[in-house]
Amino acid sequence: MKEGTGVIIAAVPVALQAGEPLVLTDGHGGLPHMQFSGAGEGQIREALEALIVTRRRVFSACAEQLPVGMEQTPDGRKILEIPYLVTTQTGGDGRGWSSCYDFLPWEDQRNHHGVTLKNRLGEFLLTQVTPPTTSEQVGARKKVCVLFALEGSRWRPELASERCGALIESGYLPGDGQVDMMTLADSRFYRWLAQGLGHLRKPLRSLSMPVELMPERFTIPQFQASMEGVLGETLDKQAFRRSVSNCGLIEEAGGVSDEIFGRPARLFRFKNDVTVARNAQGMSLVLPLAETLTDTETIENLLFSHRRRAKNQDEARDEN
Repeated sequence: MKEGTGVIIAAVPVALQAGEPLVLTDGHGGLPHMQFSGAGEGQIREALEALIVTRRRVFSACAEQLPVGMEQTPDGRKILEIPYLVTTQTGGDGRGWSSCYDFLPWEDQRNHHGVTLKNRLGEFLLTQVTPPTTSEQVGARKKVCVLFALEGSRWRPELASERCGALIESGYLPGDGQVDMMTLADSRFYRWLAQGLGHLRKPLRSLSMPVELMPERFTIPQFQASMEGVLGETLDKQAFRRSVSNCGLIEEAGGVSDEIFGRPARLFRFKNDVTVARNAQGMSLVLPLAETLTDTETIENLLFSHRRRAKNQDEARDEN
């Protein structure tokens, strides 16, 4: 790595609560992240575990790397961004978790506000290439229509990252009913979150959901509500049930739920081979208990210890 290049490890922790996708923020309006230089791959797991520590141990968390980005600061330094989607559960009292749609409201097409905002943003971007006078502008106009489901194009939930990218490229983001300028820090936050949401949405068309997001046993209505929450769109009930019957991902767990009013609903679970396959897809994390964390378990000390060990190894080689 070239001298002067910094590295940011970022976590995009996403969980489900009553079918609503939540994201864990860092208490300062951003996503958990830290900047350091020279850390090896062996430190990434420790960094992520420390960044998303919760008040109660979470036994099932999986990290998947999102697209790496490169930023250049005004002083010419380069910052390498390595974000990870971390699918987990809220745990503890749930403090610090917010709805993903508090930050990306246009991605929730289940309500009138989200639909209206999506249309307004798309129309705003169209004004920048209207009327199209070059082939590039014609292509840009088609892209906006596809991203924001305008002029007959259908809504594509999995394009969340591309939609956010188009807004970032224009230099604007919505806020309080207006269109506001955003800062570099804003763009990082929105970009990471949109990347995580888009990555999570991609497999859902085949009804494949990260098992760590769902409880051990769930009903079909709960499964549908979770799918709708992550996708940000309403699904047809009958079509969903048919798809569930044919997907081969879940099986009856025995028993019925007492949380559903009316007729008791049967409980289901993910098949064991689905769980095993999912665990092989990403990096399993062990989240420490916040109450029992010691100074030596903080990420700053972990990185310091790593650098110290590397220095000692270098000195030992020099002596030999």
